[in-house]
Amino acid sequence: MTNTDEQPPAGRPGAEPFAPYALLTELAAHRTPDRPALTFQGRTWTYAQLDAVVRNAVATLEHAGITAGMRVLLLMENRPEYLVCQFALARIGAAFACPNPYWTAHEIGHAAATLDAAAAIHSDRHRGTAEGYRIAVDVAAIVLDADTTPPGEPVREQPDPAGELCIPFSSGTTGLPKGVVHTHASLSGGIGILVDQLALTDRDKLQISLPLCHIFGTSMLGAAIAAGAHVTLFERFDFDECLRQLKTGEVTVWPLAGTVAHRLASMPQISRADFPALRYFMWGGSAVPQQLAAAITGKTGVGFLCSYGMTEAFAPVFNPVGEPEQWRLDSPGFPAPGMEIRLGTDDEIELRGPCVARSYTVQPSREEDDPFGPDGWFRTGDIGRIDDDGRVWIVDRRKDMIKVSGFQVAPTEVEAELLRHPSVTDAAVIGEPDDRRGERVVAYVVTSAPAALDEVRATASERLATYKIPDQIIAVDSLPRSDSGKLQRARLRRA
Repeated sequence: MTNTDEQPPAGRPGAEPFAPYALLTELAAHRTPDRPALTFQGRTWTYAQLDAVVRNAVATLEHAGITAGMRVLLLMENRPEYLVCQFALARIGAAFACPNPYWTAHEIGHAAATLDAAAAIHSDRHRGTAEGYRIAVDVAAIVLDADTTPPGEPVREQPDPAGELCIPFSSGTTGLPKGVVHTHASLSGGIGILVDQLALTDRDKLQISLPLCHIFGTSMLGAAIAAGAHVTLFERFDFDECLRQLKTGEVTVWPLAGTVAHRLASMPQISRADFPALRYFMWGGSAVPQQLAAAITGKTGVGFLCSYGMTEAFAPVFNPVGEPEQWRLDSPGFPAPGMEIRLGTDDEIELRGPCVARSYTVQPSREEDDPFGPDGWFRTGDIGRIDDDGRVWIVDRRKDMIKVSGFQVAPTEVEAELLRHPSVTDAAVIGEPDDRRGERVVAYVVTSAPAALDEVRATASERLATYKIPDQIIAVDSLPRSDSGKLQRARLRRA
């Protein structure tokens, strides 16, 4: 145990004040109006055009009845309207909540129940869900033709930094998905850190196939716009098209996921010629498989820039982008400017600084269970150590959450769905390491009568997103539990 009162937190001096998220497109349009800002499915908008579209969306959403202080669900897949609505809502002073658009209606309904949202902006897929809200705006109402947009209006009053802005979903350390409340200050601050720590400029070209419902997708796109870079947005990841753009020099920064890394490593002919403009492979959120990364770098000559983050604090620790000789695969690096990091009880990593969210939308029943402290410190649930020079190491995870391809899976949610099968009397879900997806979902079930495990899996799949469905279900006679009845997942992991 580390006494935080005796050991001062590691950290770096604060960076310059960050540009407000609500004004990022406007500021970029003033600096470089004719520079390409966004490309989607072959169509490109300049920064002047993108900002005009955002202003047009502000008028559309206000006309629909959306006002400052509202929480608004964004129920759509990756598309230009998604980010346009994010920036428009930020200017209005409303907060955008971002459930995964590939969740089922049941999953979205459960998550949204924690929000008290007043409105939803939706694609056709989610029309039924959106119509349950007082205000439902069809995404088709968002006009993307900048030529029909009137000239610019004066800059609005800047929003309250403490006001809530972005609510992605996380399961935190336990339980079902709940909203993570990022304020104007924390989203803007984290985006500013990303621009600084990734050394982004208006010469960069980024591919964003990350889901915009995820804090990583929203923040990376925001960082690109803050830097005046050119973003190519994908509705869903397209491996062949991504490689084509990389080979033609259209990409300088590429966030890399485990499944993609494995496909790259398995390609015998890749070389530096396939990545002529790429500055680094960006990796964050989970430990990079070192042999895999070394194999890719050996073939391409492109290094991995590793970092550390989570939905609640998405940009706290980075390897130094300008000092590749200090890049490590086994450490995410050093605290970003303005970030403080310390070790709490049992060496749990605690964070405070510009990218840390304010709270969850659902508060724990006991104050001691709330990872957000009153003094701004956030308990991550990760075990670590900090070197004398400030380098951070992630040793283990305290939390039981499973992370599949960057998305969190709550074991209790999957267990509840397994228990809907009439023969299942007890269930436990754990994550097992998976080189391609980070982790995979494995379930153990106790049944009162012989049951086909495929049928059990089918029951769970009725109301769960694909990534939450167990890859493997194992029938057992009993589950390990303590005398008080608490499930002992650690014993299952050792089995």
